[in-house]
Amino acid sequence: MRASIFDALAKFDKPASAYDIADAVSKAEGRRVAANSVYRILDLFVGANLARRVESSNAYIANAHPDCLHDCIFLVCDSCGQTVHIDDDKIANNVRQWPPRRRASLRCAR
Repeated sequence: MRASIFDALAKFDKPASAYDIADAVSKAEGRRVAANSVYRILDLFVGANLARRVESSNAYIANAHPDCLHDCIFLVCDSCGQTVHIDDDKIANNVRQWPPRRRASLRCAR
């Protein structure tokens, strides 16, 4: 089940909720997968640095750099949900210096 959940998470091009992942796995396996089971597995993935939780949307994204243990930032577009992972400490530190109201609302150029 863990492999199926990770595969489903990795296929999303934007942060996915446990319900989104449960639906995807349920369709792929032809049986119902409960969201609470997905939450437990996602917690394991976050603890192992295989996934990151996007707190602002209570969603998850597969970590493309699981060996990288520094704190990272995800910029999430309010309109389309597209996500950009900032893997540069200098940029991440600059973003953290922004006032909270500026950080809270980002939109892509689409």
